[in-house]
Amino acid sequence: MKKLIAVLALGASIATVAAPETMMVQASTINDTAKQNSFGGVTYAEQVLAQEGIKYNDFSAANPINYRNGKPEGVVIHETATPNATARNECIYFNREWMNIYSYVHAFVDKTGVIQMTSPDYGVWGAGPVANNRFVQVELCEENNLADFAKGVNNDAIYVAQILHKYKLEPDNAVHDGKGTIWSHHAVSTFLGGTDHTDPDGYFAKWGYSMDDFFDLVKYYYDQGTPADNAPEGNNDTVTSPAPAAPAKKPAVLPKPVTTKVLIHNALVYDENGVATDLPTKKAGTKLTIYGNQIIKKRKYLQIGVNQFVVASNVEGKLRPLSHNAYIYDGKGKRVGTNKLYRGNYVRTYGGRVKIKGRKYYPIDVNQFVKVGNFK
Repeated sequence: MKKLIAVLALGASIATVAAPETMMVQASTINDTAKQNSFGGVTYAEQVLAQEGIKYNDFSAANPINYRNGKPEGVVIHETATPNATARNECIYFNREWMNIYSYVHAFVDKTGVIQMTSPDYGVWGAGPVANNRFVQVELCEENNLADFAKGVNNDAIYVAQILHKYKLEPDNAVHDGKGTIWSHHAVSTFLGGTDHTDPDGYFAKWGYSMDDFFDLVKYYYDQGTPADNAPEGNNDTVTSPAPAAPAKKPAVLPKPVTTKVLIHNALVYDENGVATDLPTKKAGTKLTIYGNQIIKKRKYLQIGVNQFVVASNVEGKLRPLSHNAYIYDGKGKRVGTNKLYRGNYVRTYGGRVKIKGRKYYPIDVNQFVKVGNFK
């Protein structure tokens, strides 16, 4: 896959390649065709990667970007500029390469559905430093025929409508005046700066389509209240086709609390099957009530709520021997005091490695880190 790697991490994104052909098709016909398709649903990147035997490389846990107003202000629409690459292909590529290409988005969409890469509760590296802490960012994969294009924009529009509902945002087209909740990457370049890409305009134009037409499709689904006939209500990240009603289950009951512990490493919240939920990432320093522990797929988890679990190593840690004397650093990579941790001693680290200003560290306490290279 050919990707344009930006120089600045927060200014990175995916380049748009203008299509060589233009198919003059009435956009209203495309939207009418799109509406005839069922929503493909949302799958989480961790689930996709698990099927491939690949470890999920959680962007938000390593690089939490807080929105400037505490929640997203809208959605930026991108397209991948990688013909024939599916959402699954993009998911695998970005999971492996985001630390090298300094680019990441919340979701990839193709004709089959949506793969959500990380929680939209935090920003990503998709449209430059001005936009990254303001918008949810969604990449539409390139299809090679009109029917599949209609399926792709249909899935994209439903997902965007769902995001707007989730964060209580009204549809408002920003592409003409730089004000609103639905943006193209081109509009970000024009009105906000920090990036110079023009997607998805070129890809849309190939099919005789535009951002105005896409906005109309989003508005259509948004106005339904539930973004599509077969989608759940907009305050739910997981979108699936309806299933026959199941017999009522007895409500889950929590056991008695065992203890209270402080989370040292940012942690995703998982369900009883070890699948990441759409609940916000728990931040380091959070005090957790622990109701017990459970081994799920050979990995230890701590229960923190009804069908809610965090990986135990984020709370309990692991002892590691120091091979070099080590200083302690804070979350900004600044040295904390002058005291050293001496080689030969064991230090308890928590969760996986984190990156601070290009260097890898292990958390050893809340906002305290030691360079990975100091351990054996």
